Amino acid sequence: MSPTSKRDVGRLLQAHYRAERGAPDAAAKAATLKAVRAVATERPADASRDAVGAGVCGHGATFASFVAVQARFIHPRVWAAQLALVAAMAAACLLAGDAPSGFPLASGVLAAATVLVGLPDLLSSASHRMAELEYACRFDCRAVALARLVVLGCADVVTVTAIALAAPVMLGTDLFASLMHACAPYFLSCAGALLLVRRCAPSQALPLACAWTLLVAAGAYALFTLVPPAYAQGSAWAWALVAAGSLVWAFREARAWLGGIAGGLDMLAAAANQR
Repeated sequence: MSPTSKRDVGRLLQAHYRAERGAPDAAAKAATLKAVRAVATERPADASRDAVGAGVCGHGATFASFVAVQARFIHPRVWAAQLALVAAMAAACLLAGDAPSGFPLASGVLAAATVLVGLPDLLSSASHRMAELEYACRFDCRAVALARLVVLGCADVVTVTAIALAAPVMLGTDLFASLMHACAPYFLSCAGALLLVRRCAPSQALPLACAWTLLVAAGAYALFTLVPPAYAQGSAWAWALVAAGSLVWAFREARAWLGGIAGGLDMLAAAANQR
C-alpha cells in the first residue's frame, strides 16, 4: 500500500468515527456538575462522617490527629526493643543485690541505645525515597518527620525515665543522680545522631549513628573505669550541665534538620548528592 493510500484510509477512519460519535448529553453533564458542586460545598464533618479518625486525612484534620495516626505506622519492633531495654535494666537491678555501683554506667549505656531503636523509623521516608510523594500531600515531608519525631521522642522519654528509675526504686539509689546519668548520654547520642542524619545520606546515617552511640558509651565506660569520682553522688550537677548542653544541641540539630526538609525536594536532593 502506498503512503498516499495510507493517509486516505486514515482520513476515512477519522471521518467514520466522527460520524459515529454521539452528541453530548446535556442532561448527564448538568447532573454531574451538580453532584460535583454538592460535594465541594459539603461540610468537612459531613464528608468524613464515616472515615476513621473523624477526617484525619480530610480538610478538617489537625496536626495532633496526624501525629496520632503516625504512631500506628511505627514498627512494633521499636516498642519491643524499648521494653527489652527497660527489662534489661530491671533484671540487672534484681541480679545485683546490694552492689549498685555499676548502675549509673548501665543506665547511661541503655539510655543511649534507646536512640538507635527508633532511628530507622525516623528515616524510613528518606530510606524508601518517599519524599517526592510526601511533598505533594497536605501534611508534607516536614510534617511527617516532625510527627515521627514527636512520637518517638515521647516513647523515648518513657523508656529513659523507666531505665533511670529502676535503680532508685529497686535499690534505693539517688534519684536525681540516676536521672542525670541516664539523660546526659541519651541527649548526647540524640544530638550526634541528628547531626549525622542532617549531613549524611540515609544509607550512611544509621551506621554512623551506631558508631557515635558506641563512642558515647565507650566514653561513659572510660569515665567509670578511669575516673570513678565522675560517677560519685557529688558530681550529679556536672552531669546535669552536660545533659542540659546536650539537650540544647539536640534541639538545634532537630530544628536544622526539619528546616532542611522544609526547603523542598531540590534542596533535599542537593544535600543527598553533596554527601
